[in-house]
Amino acid sequence: MIKHIEGFKKVSFNAANRSVSCFRALVKDVLQGREMLVEPGLSVFVLPDGTIFEFYGMGSHFPDYLFSHSEVVNSYGVPDLDSALEQLEKQGAKLLGQVVHMSESYGYCHMSLAGGSVIGLFQY
Repeated sequence: MIKHIEGFKKVSFNAANRSVSCFRALVKDVLQGREMLVEPGLSVFVLPDGTIFEFYGMGSHFPDYLFSHSEVVNSYGVPDLDSALEQLEKQGAKLLGQVVHMSESYGYCHMSLAGGSVIGLFQY
Protein backbone atom coordinates (compact mmCIF):
# COMPACT_ATOMS: atom_id res chain seq x y z
CA MET A 1 0.00 0.00 0.00
CA ILE A 2 1.23 3.47 -0.86
CA LYS A 3 1.93 5.61 2.18
CA HIS A 4 0.17 8.95 2.46
CA ILE A 5 3.05 11.40 2.31
CA GLU A 6 2.99 14.60 0.29
CA GLY A 7 5.96 15.45 -1.91
CA PHE A 8 8.06 13.67 -4.48
CA LYS A 9 6.47 10.27 -5.08
CA LYS A 10 6.52 9.26 -8.74
CA VAL A 11 9.03 9.28 -11.58
CA SER A 12 8.05 8.48 -15.17
CA PHE A 13 10.65 7.47 -17.77
CA ASN A 14 10.50 7.29 -21.54
CA ALA A 15 11.93 3.77 -21.70
CA ALA A 16 11.97 3.85 -25.51
CA ASN A 17 15.22 5.76 -24.98
CA ARG A 18 18.02 3.26 -24.29
CA SER A 19 19.76 5.63 -21.85
CA VAL A 20 16.97 4.86 -19.37
CA SER A 21 17.98 1.19 -18.95
CA CYS A 22 20.37 2.12 -16.10
CA PHE A 23 17.47 3.65 -14.17
CA ARG A 24 15.39 0.51 -14.61
CA ALA A 25 18.26 -1.62 -13.28
CA LEU A 26 18.71 0.79 -10.35
CA VAL A 27 15.03 0.61 -9.40
CA LYS A 28 14.60 -3.13 -9.90
CA ASP A 29 17.94 -4.60 -8.84
CA VAL A 30 19.56 -2.09 -6.49
CA LEU A 31 16.57 -0.44 -4.78
CA GLN A 32 14.55 -3.70 -4.83
CA GLY A 33 11.49 -2.14 -6.45
CA ARG A 34 8.48 -4.46 -6.45
CA GLU A 35 6.81 -4.78 -9.82
CA MET A 36 3.28 -3.54 -9.26
CA LEU A 37 1.63 -3.58 -12.67
CA VAL A 38 2.59 -4.52 -16.19
CA GLU A 39 0.73 -3.89 -19.41
CA PRO A 40 2.17 -3.94 -22.90
CA GLY A 41 5.10 -1.54 -22.92
CA LEU A 42 4.61 -0.28 -19.35
CA SER A 43 6.47 -1.46 -16.27
CA VAL A 44 5.63 0.00 -12.86
CA PHE A 45 7.75 -0.53 -9.74
CA VAL A 46 7.06 0.53 -6.14
CA LEU A 47 9.77 1.10 -3.54
CA PRO A 48 9.20 0.30 0.13
CA ASP A 49 8.56 4.01 0.88
CA GLY A 50 5.77 4.07 -1.73
CA THR A 51 7.68 5.92 -4.45
CA ILE A 52 6.48 4.80 -7.88
CA PHE A 53 8.66 4.40 -10.97
CA GLU A 54 6.95 4.08 -14.36
CA PHE A 55 8.82 2.94 -17.47
CA TYR A 56 6.92 3.69 -20.69
CA GLY A 57 8.33 1.65 -23.56
CA MET A 58 7.23 0.62 -27.04
CA GLY A 59 3.51 -0.15 -27.13
CA SER A 60 2.63 1.86 -24.03
CA HIS A 61 0.16 4.73 -24.17
CA PHE A 62 0.94 8.15 -22.78
CA PRO A 63 0.03 11.72 -23.79
CA ASP A 64 2.32 13.28 -26.42
CA TYR A 65 3.22 16.12 -24.06
CA LEU A 66 4.48 13.84 -21.27
CA PHE A 67 8.06 13.52 -22.56
CA SER A 68 8.05 16.68 -24.68
CA HIS A 69 10.80 18.33 -22.64
CA SER A 70 12.70 15.46 -21.03
CA GLU A 71 12.92 11.67 -20.93
CA VAL A 72 12.10 11.88 -17.20
CA VAL A 73 9.02 13.47 -15.57
CA ASN A 74 8.78 13.92 -11.82
CA SER A 75 5.37 13.92 -10.14
CA TYR A 76 4.47 15.31 -6.76
CA GLY A 77 1.79 14.32 -4.29
CA VAL A 78 -0.15 17.34 -3.06
CA PRO A 79 -2.78 17.63 -0.32
CA ASP A 80 -5.23 19.55 -2.56
CA LEU A 81 -4.88 19.13 -6.33
CA ASP A 82 -7.20 22.01 -7.28
CA SER A 83 -5.43 24.42 -4.96
CA ALA A 84 -1.97 23.36 -6.18
CA LEU A 85 -3.08 23.76 -9.78
CA GLU A 86 -4.43 27.24 -9.08
CA GLN A 87 -1.27 28.34 -7.27
CA LEU A 88 1.03 27.07 -10.03
CA GLU A 89 -1.10 28.67 -12.77
CA LYS A 90 -0.68 32.02 -10.97
CA GLN A 91 3.08 31.48 -11.36
CA GLY A 92 2.76 30.90 -15.11
CA ALA A 93 2.42 27.11 -15.25
CA LYS A 94 -0.05 25.69 -17.76
CA LEU A 95 -2.27 22.64 -17.44
CA LEU A 96 -1.52 20.02 -20.09
CA GLY A 97 -4.51 17.93 -21.05
CA GLN A 98 -7.01 17.78 -18.22
CA VAL A 99 -7.27 16.81 -14.59
CA VAL A 100 -8.04 13.09 -14.49
CA HIS A 101 -10.09 11.72 -11.60
CA MET A 102 -9.51 7.97 -11.35
CA SER A 103 -11.76 7.77 -8.31
CA GLU A 104 -13.29 10.05 -5.72
CA SER A 105 -10.04 9.99 -3.76
CA TYR A 106 -7.41 10.00 -6.55
CA GLY A 107 -6.76 12.52 -9.29
CA TYR A 108 -3.78 13.67 -11.30
CA CYS A 109 -2.67 16.10 -13.98
CA HIS A 110 0.44 17.31 -15.78
CA MET A 111 1.65 20.88 -16.07
CA SER A 112 4.14 22.75 -18.18
CA LEU A 113 6.30 25.12 -16.16
CA ALA A 114 7.95 28.28 -17.45
CA GLY A 115 10.79 27.08 -19.67
CA GLY A 116 8.84 24.03 -20.81
CA SER A 117 9.57 21.49 -18.07
CA VAL A 118 6.73 19.04 -17.50
CA ILE A 119 5.73 17.90 -14.01
CA GLY A 120 2.92 15.79 -12.65
CA LEU A 121 0.69 16.49 -9.67
CA PHE A 122 -1.51 13.96 -7.91
CA GLN A 123 -3.75 13.78 -4.87
CA TYR A 124 -4.83 10.74 -2.88
